[in-house]
Amino acid sequence: MTATASTNPSPLQRTRYVKSVKPPAPNMLKPGKNNKKLGNKITKGKWKGYPMYSLTLEERATCPAHCEQWDNCYGNNMPFALRYDHTHTDFYQMLEQQIAALAMKHASGFVIRLHVLGDFYSAEYVGWWRSMLKKYRALNIYGYTHHSSFSAIGYSIVRLNRIYEERCRVRFSDDTATYFSTRVFKGSPDEWHHCRTVTPCPEQLNQVKSCAECTLCWESKDKIIAFYEH
Repeated sequence: MTATASTNPSPLQRTRYVKSVKPPAPNMLKPGKNNKKLGNKITKGKWKGYPMYSLTLEERATCPAHCEQWDNCYGNNMPFALRYDHTHTDFYQMLEQQIAALAMKHASGFVIRLHVLGDFYSAEYVGWWRSMLKKYRALNIYGYTHHSSFSAIGYSIVRLNRIYEERCRVRFSDDTATYFSTRVFKGSPDEWHHCRTVTPCPEQLNQVKSCAECTLCWESKDKIIAFYEH
């Protein structure tokens, strides 16, 4: 399956660091050890022992324009992060080559965090990940999206979560639905951690060292995870 690439966005719909957008490369999937927040290997739960990798796309260029964090995206504070060009003709081919290599290296399982920056930019792109999950049984993915769960892309993600329930965990950020969602709050956690309707991110509260040690975002479907604004 080949997903179609989106058209080139206008300057107002791009990262502030256009020079950081690079063509597809053999190392697009970065080991979790390169990101202190993510962590290198999952320490508990159903994915225990699986190594973590991450993919970074271009913020705003791949994100829905209604994203509540559009103007204050934390990518604004990441000038040195490499964003990979999803419109490049080699993007899907090179990305699958890396997934295939990781599936051979980690036959028991591995996890890709989608997306450190960026989002699911089309329903076809969601479908491409569905085909990867079907083809590579060692592959597991988790991440977040600012698409509404009621939109065409959001509905595709909901279906992806349900079809591959044990291997796909994509949360809906600032969505009105309570299904598998997150909330972003302004200010510090001290201002809202008492709210009983949400569970504050343990990593942001320094209760755990990394996402790989926490696992809450993919282990729990019913809890609404709260993050404070970066």
